[in-house]
Amino acid sequence: MTEQAKTIAVVGASPFAWLLAGLLASDHSRAIVLLSPPPNPHALRPLPPLSLAPVTRPETWSILMAHARPALRRLSRIVPAIGERIDMRVGARSAQAMIALSHMRHIAGGFGYPVDPIEKTAHGMRVGLRDVRSINAAALFAAAPSWLAATNVAVLSSVEGLKIRRDGGARFGATSIDQVILADDDAILRWLDADEIATFARIEHWAGIETAPQRLARYRAGFDLDTGTVFAQAGDGVIRAAARNDDGEALARIADCLSLDPAPRLAAQTSLTRLFSHDGAPVLGPTRRDKVFVVAGLGTLDLVLAPLIAGIVSGRASGLEAEWAAAHGADLRQPRREFADFHPGLVAGGAP
Repeated sequence: MTEQAKTIAVVGASPFAWLLAGLLASDHSRAIVLLSPPPNPHALRPLPPLSLAPVTRPETWSILMAHARPALRRLSRIVPAIGERIDMRVGARSAQAMIALSHMRHIAGGFGYPVDPIEKTAHGMRVGLRDVRSINAAALFAAAPSWLAATNVAVLSSVEGLKIRRDGGARFGATSIDQVILADDDAILRWLDADEIATFARIEHWAGIETAPQRLARYRAGFDLDTGTVFAQAGDGVIRAAARNDDGEALARIADCLSLDPAPRLAAQTSLTRLFSHDGAPVLGPTRRDKVFVVAGLGTLDLVLAPLIAGIVSGRASGLEAEWAAAHGADLRQPRREFADFHPGLVAGGAP
């Protein structure tokens, strides 16, 4: 059977899952079934898709520098002007987080990325990074149904008939599926048991918020390396942010990361369950026992890395891309020392 003749089922309700399904069909001529409920235009998606995130590994920086701009051009062919240029700040307070931030800044400079000098604050330090792209996931979701139809992706709104085999394939009714891809955290949590998930990731409970529109800030996105909190402000002034909430302190973490006085008015709030690899690096590939292909740990980089992931799934990655994919395998024992990364939020248990 040729690769093109194989049927791939992408399971997931996130913008990344929808994008991956469409890219596999349109750019790699794969036969794709997307198993996902219909998109909800009113759903709060607090994790902002960005072209850059706090990573410390030169190999991952190299991947981002090589793939971010082509990915944004590819996304713009689906939704014109989907990426907006913004500035981002990354802050740190603990000694461990400040070391990671300093290392990150030096790597950014080494790649010629526009980065501001380290700024000392009352509680630590922060760095500004310019020329970051904020990606409009809502616009992508709105355009996705017609785009997927044009690329011949079969979209099924129920997963009840999916029967995953131990070789990573499945059956869906009378249809034989050669490969299943669990493309977001909710899909992984639903279809893999806790012991299998524990081999590559841990579960965290988060809260996300949306504010009323605010005046556009100097830094329209940001990360707190100590707590893992992330925020981004859209062009309409609305701020979306997310933080760990295992102890019920998510709103305090978000307020601390935003550093706005007066605090913006809260317009919406949601809860979400997230998966984080044990070593802080992305996870992709067949799992150790069930051989189901999973994609996890991309965080805010999911949309900008989607074309790369599609190439990896279709077997077209080579050179550095293939090495990067192999080193991030879901079946590898963690920590994967050569590619383990600093994990924002792991410092002091994520406590502010």
